[in-house]
Amino acid sequence: MEELKKLLKKKIIWIPLLILTILISFAGLTYSIAHTYINKMNIVADAETVAPVTENQYADSGEELLQEEEEEESALPDSPQEEVSSAEEMIRSNMQESSIPILYDEDVFNVLLIGGDSRKAGGVARSDAMMLVSINKKSKKITVTSLLRDIYLEIPGKKNNRLNAAYALGGAALLLDTVEQNFKVKVDKYASIDFFSFMDVVDAVGGVTLEVTQEEIPVINKYIKELNLLTGQEEEKDFLTIPGTLLLNGKQALGYSRNRYVGNADFERTARQRRVLEQIFHQVKNLNILELKKLFDIILPQITTNLSEGEIFTLLLSLPSFMNYDIEQWSIPMANSYTSLRIRGMAVLGIDFEKNISELHRRAYGHAE
Repeated sequence: MEELKKLLKKKIIWIPLLILTILISFAGLTYSIAHTYINKMNIVADAETVAPVTENQYADSGEELLQEEEEEESALPDSPQEEVSSAEEMIRSNMQESSIPILYDEDVFNVLLIGGDSRKAGGVARSDAMMLVSINKKSKKITVTSLLRDIYLEIPGKKNNRLNAAYALGGAALLLDTVEQNFKVKVDKYASIDFFSFMDVVDAVGGVTLEVTQEEIPVINKYIKELNLLTGQEEEKDFLTIPGTLLLNGKQALGYSRNRYVGNADFERTARQRRVLEQIFHQVKNLNILELKKLFDIILPQITTNLSEGEIFTLLLSLPSFMNYDIEQWSIPMANSYTSLRIRGMAVLGIDFEKNISELHRRAYGHAE
């Protein structure tokens, strides 16, 4: 009887050890698979991201890109000088005199998603889409903040310009610094893709279903034509002909997302971009293992990020819990906090920084200044 008790006791001890061993082995296998896919991404070191970018070839190309854009828009007169001066003073006050510190909270992880508008893969680009994703582990909430590209602000080390100019002038490093300094939040990491990557993602999930109006079709087709010419295809290939609820391929979805000529300019464009991302998210959830593998093989090599392998793996392990988080979407500038201006020929938004910073801190961190 005593021998049996000893044997059972040994077995009881070994059962949890066996389970632990199986779990560790499974975790190791999961990590091995994840490691294989994570390595497909273009992971850059933080040192590369924050390194100075002044007077290099990339910045020079960006200056030329922005100069061309200003020349294209300069036909209309600038806003009255007093309005321009007021916008410049708000920028100066926010950057030099504001007592609001750059906010950091260990429970909030901020990732800036960047969509570049390069007309060729890997080319110099402005940031056509910028979304700050704030994961608040304490409140179990994810806040997606669209930053409108036409916000007029200070780009550190450069003259005042639109927010999207920072990416053309200094890549992700300068854009992250610009967002941090102007909106007083610590941007932990970033991930970026360009037009061509975006199209591949949409095509890889089988397209996205969206409501398209008759008014939107000519604008979408204009962008489709531009892409066809760039890629050597027939000008009218993939043109939309009728409005309604349509299944859009990558090229068509990109044209839909870039549209800022129907509705309230860039405000509606960022709303369109969020609709597309929401559709992509729903499509990905329904993919089987083989389809997911195909998707990862296509898109991961086209993503550039300064997230470390360990951080990516941690985020992957956290996905099941993130699925239960509340998700909130909004955009900066918020309503009644901006003025539409024209400065140096550019259509820009002069914003109330104090009001928008306070709202960003409230939504992403759970409190206001």
